[in-house]
Amino acid sequence: MSFWITVLGMLGLSVIATVIFSVIVWQFSRHLKLVTQKVRQITDDQDETHLLVPSHDPLHELVQEVNRLQSQIRHQSHQTMRQENELETLIKNLPVGVLVIDRFGQLQIANTAVQELLHRDIRELPHSYLEEITQPELLAMINQVIQQQQSQQKMINFDRGQIRKNIRVQVLYSEIRPQHFQVIVLMTDVSDLVAMSKMQADFVANASHELKTPITAIAGFSETLLEQNSDPATQQQFLTIIKQESDKLVKLIDDILSLSRLRNGQPSELQLTSINLTKLVGKQLDNLGSLAQLNQVELQNKISTNFIITSDSTRLTSVLYNLIANAIKYNRQGGHVIVTAKNNDDTWELCVSDTGIGIPAEQQERIFERFYRVPNDNMQLGTGLGLAIVAEQVAQLDGKIAVDSKLGFGTTIKIKFKGTSVSNRV
Repeated sequence: MSFWITVLGMLGLSVIATVIFSVIVWQFSRHLKLVTQKVRQITDDQDETHLLVPSHDPLHELVQEVNRLQSQIRHQSHQTMRQENELETLIKNLPVGVLVIDRFGQLQIANTAVQELLHRDIRELPHSYLEEITQPELLAMINQVIQQQQSQQKMINFDRGQIRKNIRVQVLYSEIRPQHFQVIVLMTDVSDLVAMSKMQADFVANASHELKTPITAIAGFSETLLEQNSDPATQQQFLTIIKQESDKLVKLIDDILSLSRLRNGQPSELQLTSINLTKLVGKQLDNLGSLAQLNQVELQNKISTNFIITSDSTRLTSVLYNLIANAIKYNRQGGHVIVTAKNNDDTWELCVSDTGIGIPAEQQERIFERFYRVPNDNMQLGTGLGLAIVAEQVAQLDGKIAVDSKLGFGTTIKIKFKGTSVSNRV
């Protein structure tokens, strides 16, 4: 009897042990499945919650490590995403054009600047770079870099109608790892630098010419006066020429000094006085009368008598002289230069009009740049300083300058100043 009791007891213990073991295995399998699922979620970046298991669970340490791994991966992922967004924003807003081409010839990146330079709207990426790059020199340069696996840089001219841009292109070959590379194209618009360099070179040449001509005349007539006894009339004629050429030199030097002071931000303080604009304009027309007579141009002062304004006489005189001189130089024989002024509501307006050659529309915005001269082979050389000085001085007088010109019909320069003339005040 006792034997069977023992057997039954052992069977009962076996059943209980089996049940307990089954429960433990089931719990272990369940927790292991949860851990497996969590690892899968971490790799897929689906769920950011942590697993929670009792401290006595045999998988507790493993679960804790998985949770720490998840936190670390999430932190690195957010950091990487932030850096990618910052890099993308930086590349997108760079003033330098950027193209990135992978080893399969697929265009991966094309920022805003490069789309403007290529004059193309690049939307869906990736796709073949051959669909977007049509400029022959640029295309040949990229192909050569891919074939030779060596970076290059070159200056390329982009022509779009009448607009030419000077683009410095760098094509960089970057090997990520063996048999894996990418090509980075950097494009910088240096048109302004090239134009400025050319204008400065032209200025040196033109200034040298402007200096040489009067100096040669002064030297020649001075030698003549010293070497021979001329009659008083001839002496007076030669001295007059010397004086005129000397005045040209003084004017050129004054322009260069004025430009230097304006460039360095050293303008003198305004000396505001009451000015009779009619008389001031008349004086400048008299000063330029010989130049107008030489060019067969008629000068007209159409400002009403006693048009009194408040301004800086020195600056306004320089503005008038340069505008009227330009209107004479770029006029036609038998043409007119007309100076007018009028009152508006709270401003007064000065206009200098001519019937000359006019200015092409695409060049009108540039005539006030330093050293810039409107290209014209038939016109006499100038330094390109006059209108630049005018623009600076008008700005100092708190005025606004504008140009209205039609090619072949003439040009009108309009300047608006604050305040009104005394003549219209009652």
